[in-house]
Amino acid sequence: MTARPRRVGALLAGSVLAAGMALAGCGGGGGGSGHAGTTTTSGATRTTTTTTGTTTTTSAPAAAAGTWSPPVTVAAGADLSVVSCPLPGSCLVGSASGQSYRLSAGQPSALGPVGSAPAPQGGSYLTCTSATFCAAVPNLNEALVFNGTSWSAPTTIPAAQGFESVGCVGSSFCVAIDGEGNAFVFNGTSWSGNVGAWGAANQISCVSASFCVAAEGGPSVWDGRSWTQPNDADPQGQLNAVSCASTTFCVAVDSAGDVLTWNGTAFSAPAPVASEPPLSGSDASGLTGVSCPTPTFCRAVDTLGRVFGFDGVSWSAGTEIDRGHELSGISCPSVSYCVAVDRSGRAFVST
Repeated sequence: MTARPRRVGALLAGSVLAAGMALAGCGGGGGGSGHAGTTTTSGATRTTTTTTGTTTTTSAPAAAAGTWSPPVTVAAGADLSVVSCPLPGSCLVGSASGQSYRLSAGQPSALGPVGSAPAPQGGSYLTCTSATFCAAVPNLNEALVFNGTSWSAPTTIPAAQGFESVGCVGSSFCVAIDGEGNAFVFNGTSWSGNVGAWGAANQISCVSASFCVAAEGGPSVWDGRSWTQPNDADPQGQLNAVSCASTTFCVAVDSAGDVLTWNGTAFSAPAPVASEPPLSGSDASGLTGVSCPTPTFCRAVDTLGRVFGFDGVSWSAGTEIDRGHELSGISCPSVSYCVAVDRSGRAFVST
């Protein structure tokens, strides 16, 4: 298979995983009423009751974005680019410089560099499936694993051309994709490949060894043997992240502020989530991370420091938790625990 060239798509104006984990209250909809000849609506979903000369439309409450802690400094000034929480209260955080940090019960500690090269720009190069297993693919052609205490020495994969993302199920299956669309599989002991993917990937979410979704220019689906790209998926911007709660429910988010939802067969058309007027006064927003531990619970974050919630029906308006900063990633191992990180070295916890 010829790897699909990277497609960036429409950029911003002005600017794990499921299978036992997912990488990962304010806001809500109100009601409305109308008089003869008028209809008033609000929110993402609605129920309409019609009487003689009157149409009344009420909105179902949008999903709240949760209650978030004040910022926790993980590494002052660091560009935190990825967070993976296999369990509530237990997370690993990676920076754009390739440093890793543990966040345990809200308390950060440094773990040291991941590999010997700078981390990929924009990719989710680190993911954890338990407190004692994480995998990372720093840039170039290195892969490492974490045993709960320290990172292994790098394993060199000569055929790789600049890894960008990795997704895992347990400790015996991972798949990583490089910048040329080359995919490599880890069986718990060694890496093998190449199984050509449709271009590079900013994030990979796996439910099992026979179902993964990778996202960047467009989503690609792994069935255990090969990668395919659904022709119906047409994001308006670059896909920055994806999270799958099951083989029939995934959410991908893009740089235009839209979400695309997988139903087991196809992806939906892009639906705007982060397109309402920003709270910070800026005129542009893009979704940078998403985490869905179940099909009825998702959290997404954007470049304007906002969190958006999904309740299985609708997305909430943005709740600003990090004014003036860009949230770069989020991980929710359960519906009662999420961690978001920003590009200023800080983390935010929702319980």
